[in-house]
Amino acid sequence: MVLSYGGSIMNKLKHLIIEFMKILRPLNCFMTGLAILFTYLVLNSYNIRNYIDLVIGFSTGFFASGAAMLINDIIDLEVDRINKPWKPLPRGIFSVYSIRLLSITFLIVAISINLILSSHLFLVAFIFSIIAYIYNYMRKYWWSHFLVSISTMGPFIYGLFLAGLPYSKILFTIFFSIVVFLINTAREFTKSIGDIEGDLKLGYKTISTVYGVKTASKASLIFSIAGSTLAVSIGIFGLANLYYTIILGIAGSIYTYSAYKVYRDPSRDNVVKMKKLMIHMMLLALIGFLLSGLP
Repeated sequence: MVLSYGGSIMNKLKHLIIEFMKILRPLNCFMTGLAILFTYLVLNSYNIRNYIDLVIGFSTGFFASGAAMLINDIIDLEVDRINKPWKPLPRGIFSVYSIRLLSITFLIVAISINLILSSHLFLVAFIFSIIAYIYNYMRKYWWSHFLVSISTMGPFIYGLFLAGLPYSKILFTIFFSIVVFLINTAREFTKSIGDIEGDLKLGYKTISTVYGVKTASKASLIFSIAGSTLAVSIGIFGLANLYYTIILGIAGSIYTYSAYKVYRDPSRDNVVKMKKLMIHMMLLALIGFLLSGLP
């Protein structure tokens, strides 16, 4: 009887963890944390000056991204009742209050832990974390897509400061951050196509609801081409090595192909499929970035 009771508690806990992961979106959080670690390693020629830097850097990215993911599901609750009723909040698995409290806690942790390192890192973490967070309250403006993309540049700019602003790597980091901005904007536009039904019903402004699905898919393709071209150009002009150039060339080509497929077929099922492929290519590009400083 005791074993059965204990087993039911463990099963319930396991179920809650799985449901919470759907809100937190740990892949996004890990990618943000890894982007900071990779930037630190590449800019320091793969030398680790201090393991505390790595722990705080990764934690900053993970918790900042987590805070944005959690608050996003609260703000999007009514939209998700239409577009994604299978998500935990529309199903009532968690209370809005508990997720909001966790979101604020994540945000405070992401920013405040940087006081251990320096005021500069605290400021950079504060700026980009707040941008990622307030985007969720700016959904009445279609250009809020760009706030998301600006926040995705954060891990690389933050990583640049964490690495001590090495002069020889500043230009590379800036250009790669622009690539990240362009590529992420392309995915944001694609996402808006899949969410258009709920966004229209609740009056959210996105590129799809304001300018139409065709314009959104075309803009996504243009941003994909621009980002992929710039990514490869960084290697061609000698700011990164051959490993980077080849991997980014492959990732960029498949990413652009995904955007093209959405342009040709903007149906919701196809958008969902291509969105997943896009994030996998972003992860591949991150690996290429990690290898960019090898001899």
